[in-house]
Formats: sequence, structure tokens, C-alpha cells
Amino acid sequence: MTRYDVLIIGAGPAGTCAALRLLSLGHRVALIESESFPRTQIGESLSPGIRNIFEYIGAAHLLHEDYCLHQLPATIIWNSRTPEVFTGDQRGKGVMVNRSLLDKGLLDLAVVKGLTLYQPAKYQGAHYDGKHWQVRIRQHNVPLLLTATFVMDARGRRGTQVQQRLLTAPPMVGLWAYTDAATMKASTCVEAVTNGWIWGSPLHDGRYRIISFVDPSVLQEQPVTTLFHHMLEHSCLFQPAIQRQGLHDIQTCNILSYAHTRPWHHRWLRLGETAFAIDPLSSTGVEKAMRFSLQAVIAVNTALTTGEEQLAKDFFEGQLISSVVSHTRWTIQYYAQAWPGATHSFWQNRSVIYPREVPPERPFAQQLLKTLQQEQDIAPPSPDRKINIEEALKKLWHGKLYLSPDLSYVRSISVGNDVLEVKTAIHHPNLQREIVYIESTEILPLLAMATDAITFGELVEQWSKVVPHALAARMAVYLWDKQILCEA
Repeated sequence: MTRYDVLIIGAGPAGTCAALRLLSLGHRVALIESESFPRTQIGESLSPGIRNIFEYIGAAHLLHEDYCLHQLPATIIWNSRTPEVFTGDQRGKGVMVNRSLLDKGLLDLAVVKGLTLYQPAKYQGAHYDGKHWQVRIRQHNVPLLLTATFVMDARGRRGTQVQQRLLTAPPMVGLWAYTDAATMKASTCVEAVTNGWIWGSPLHDGRYRIISFVDPSVLQEQPVTTLFHHMLEHSCLFQPAIQRQGLHDIQTCNILSYAHTRPWHHRWLRLGETAFAIDPLSSTGVEKAMRFSLQAVIAVNTALTTGEEQLAKDFFEGQLISSVVSHTRWTIQYYAQAWPGATHSFWQNRSVIYPREVPPERPFAQQLLKTLQQEQDIAPPSPDRKINIEEALKKLWHGKLYLSPDLSYVRSISVGNDVLEVKTAIHHPNLQREIVYIESTEILPLLAMATDAITFGELVEQWSKVVPHALAARMAVYLWDKQILCEA
């Protein structure tokens, strides 16, 4: 078979995650990968949110293989020069993995689920005829022509050219090497130093990886080895690696944070680091890539099953902008909190929105840049208060209520049964974004039951006829806390 609904290029976590989900929805899927697996791959630290993604795609067992380390404690020097220690439970259920083996496990699982795999195979070019892509590849020195309705490009940084990237942060260079795990604490370590920051963690094979992140200009002033040793010597947590002469094979890599300026074009979609790359500070790169792949699958499934291609494209681009903006905002705030930030340029430059310009013929990039610039004027959201639902209801039960005059209604794209649909969402100044659902329950029909003459107790009782009583109580208190349901 050479005709597919979706052809994926690249077998990293973004590509295989999309493949597994598309196969579960019944689509014909093929994947092209240029390298043989397992391959060398860094990026071993996976954030706690990765677990529910692996469960969702039926790959949870891969996080319990021998190449995974769980519940590692963390030692952090960031806000001040005093180390903070967090236990594995306090950190959340993150995991350190061997990426080469994890990536192979995901790909093997997709093949078992029905994926057609071309590996190793070289992508050589493609042509769009208005409805389908004709993709040329070469496998075992034999040319092949594959046809697909959609192409998902997950080749990583190789899938983007410099002129296609909108940088969202100043570039960095990563300097990294291994030492013996016995040299360091059995802990993930993160430390801010004057000219950058350092990350390190034990690996499953008895090694300990250390990566330092600096501005590229610093490399013009001194050799890589000298700079790397100097940073570790002036650190608190990483001095043991220097003192015992345990470092070897120092390597460098460019670190860029960017978004593709045209992530959806003629049914060619970008995934993973082909679509966007985020600062490594949060260790959520793999999670973000896989989560966005699942959103991209929803868009493609909608286009294939309903024909609503413009709706799918709008959703895809909106989710990409939301992901890039939210991570950029978090990163800026975190860099601003580092103890050297007030006096050192590395930290100052990364504590503000990175100013860029994009040509007007790239409307997606223009919208992303506009949204990023607007973020400078928005105060950071405060965390939701923890409220005792029972106590709050006792106070509110007999009080009359009314809907906030600041409440408005907007049309919004939402997901239902793995396809997109247009719903009415509520908008309010106290909400970080428009919402259609609260805990999977559409909110608009419930708000229609609220009138000036009804009490909170009566409203909860009415809602309890269509949703469980506990959920009705939680929603009422949540909307009261956000001042959407107001006390008369």
C-alpha cells in the first residue's frame, strides 16, 4: 500500500504519539524515519504531565522499563544562593529515561498497532496536487512514491529553515558532558550562576549528565572546555565533578526557542520541534511536543471525517499560539526570579519578551508576535484559591444570586468525540481564557438556569438534576469565586 490518510516524517515522540492516536481512530498511517533505532538522543528529563499522555496512547508500560529512573529528589539554587531540596514526592512524578530506548519502544508499539514503517528511509521531496501530497522517498536505495491526504512533519529542527523560525527568546548554547554518577548526589540539580545556569541528573546506566547553558557570545571569549570548567568551579552543586576530574567528552549544541512561521500549509502540518521549540528550563519539551501532537490529531481527524478543514486549521494554529505564549510567559517570569538577574545581562535579556519582526505575508507569525507582545501588559494570573466547598455552600445557600454584568459570550472551538465543533463559550475578566466546559460539563445550558430570583441552593438543586450533586456544588462555588455568579 502506498496511499495513506496521513504520512508522518520523523519517529521522535511527537511523530509516534500522533501515529498511535491516528491509528486508534482508524486512519491509514505511514511513517518515514531516516535513522535506524535505537539512536543517540538527549533530552532525558520528562515532566510529571507525561504520564497521563503515555496512559492515553496505551504506552504507560514504557515508563516502567529498566531504563527509567523514578522519584529522583531535586536540589535547586535559583531564587537565592541557598540550596532548596525537594523530595521525589514534592517534585511530582517526573522520570529520567534513556531517550534512545524510549523512542524505540514507542515506535515498536506503533508498528504493532498497525503503522506502516519506512526505516531507514530518506525523504527526498514532495508535491501537492491540490488534494493530496505525492512524497518521494528512498529506502534501501530504491525510490518510492507515497500518496497522503495529510503530511505531519516531525523531523525536529531539521524540518525548519532559519528563515521559517520566529525566535521567541535569545539563543543559547548548551555545553554538556558526562561524569560518574558516584561523583555527584543521587539527585537532579539545577543552579543559576552569574553567566547562565547548569542542570544535571543521574542516568540509568551509572553516568551523570551535566549541561550548562550560556549566551553564544561568551564562547567568543574563551574555549569551550575552559568555559565549562569555569562555570562548574564557580557553582555550588557541581564542584564535585571538577574536583574529582570526572568530566569527559565535552560537547556543544545550539539551543533555540522558536515557532514555525507557517505551521499548517496545504495540508502539511508541523509537529514537535518542527513546529516549535521551547526553553529547556522547564524540562517539558517532550510533554509539550506530545500534547500538541494529540491536538494536531484532533484537527486532522476533523478535516478527514467532517471536511471542516478551515475549522481544523484555526484550532491547530490557536493551540500552537497558546502553547508557545504560555511557556514563553512562564520562562520569562522564572528567569526574572533568578538571584543574578538584577546585574547580569544573561538574565536581564531573558526576563523580557524577545523583540522580533516578521514579514506581513506570514499571518500566523504576525498573530503569534502580537499575542506575545500583549503578554507584556498582562499581570501574571494568581493561583486558584483552595476553598472548602461545604463551608462556602453553607454561607451561600439561601442567598439570592445574579449573573455578573461583565459576563459575555463568544463563539469558541471545542472538542467532542475526537472532532472539533463550534460552541458558545463564556468570557469574564476573572477567567484566564474563555471556557466552554467545567469538568467536561458544558456550562452555557447551566448558566441559563440562573436568574435574579433564584438562590444558590436552588440553583445547585436544579443543576443536580443533570449532573452529580457534588459536581453541581463545585461548579457553583467555582463560578462564585470567579465572581461570575454574584451574591445579590
